Amino acid sequence: MISRLKEIPLLRKLFSGVLQAVRNSQGDWRYIYLPLMWKTAAFLTRRRVTRMGDIAFTLPCNNWITHFRWYLFARKEVEVRQFIDTHLKEGDVFFDIGANIGVFSLYACLRHKSVKVYSFEPEYSNLHLLKENFLANGLADRANIYSVAISDARGLSRLHIQDVTPGAACHSESREGLERTNEGLKVVWAEGVATMTVDALCEELGVVPNAMKIDTDGNEPKILQGAKKTLADPRLRSIAIEMHGEAICRPILVENGFKLVWSRPDTINQMWIRE
Repeated sequence: MISRLKEIPLLRKLFSGVLQAVRNSQGDWRYIYLPLMWKTAAFLTRRRVTRMGDIAFTLPCNNWITHFRWYLFARKEVEVRQFIDTHLKEGDVFFDIGANIGVFSLYACLRHKSVKVYSFEPEYSNLHLLKENFLANGLADRANIYSVAISDARGLSRLHIQDVTPGAACHSESREGLERTNEGLKVVWAEGVATMTVDALCEELGVVPNAMKIDTDGNEPKILQGAKKTLADPRLRSIAIEMHGEAICRPILVENGFKLVWSRPDTINQMWIRE
């Protein structure tokens, strides 16, 4: 009887699925309910579409931070999107330093079809979502993702984390132990990370960025200090930077021929272009 049922395609598929479930259960009868629970959880936390004009992509919404990033992308840090619109050209190389889960990396890929985007993110759970976002949006062939912290030296350091929720930010890279991050938030976890300088990255990758976005919540001075050759290269035309440590960052940018072209009192984001 079973052999005859297995000859019917739909029943054969169902029978095969039941057998596989029995194997996977390892003797736990509750396993038959788990696939339904997984599907329900996936439905309740499904990816959602964000749209800006003719550009659309999906983002995860499986915790309050990722939901926040999806909900506010079209409203928050509009100036960074305008920077990508205005200062990237087709064929450019774009460095997204502090990519987090990749909202600006995705936007740059979709806005400019031939821009080569390099995304740098050292925090493990954010890196996982960054990878997932490229795959889910059909951009795997455009992904150049590196799990390194950009700093002023090559080697090993520690990333001091203020919130372990995937999608969180405001972490600080430091070889010294920290009780609070650069933004004054309590450190709840520290993990080892590899560090690279922008100059070392450019040498190893054989590229020079034409534009950079730097958003690392207080690590910006170290990043610029490790980018002396790159900042002096005329191929680098523009920088969007979250201006922490202005007393250090501003002189470095000015000395390398960059001019401030956009800032606003209600944000620490600034846009600089080569004069």
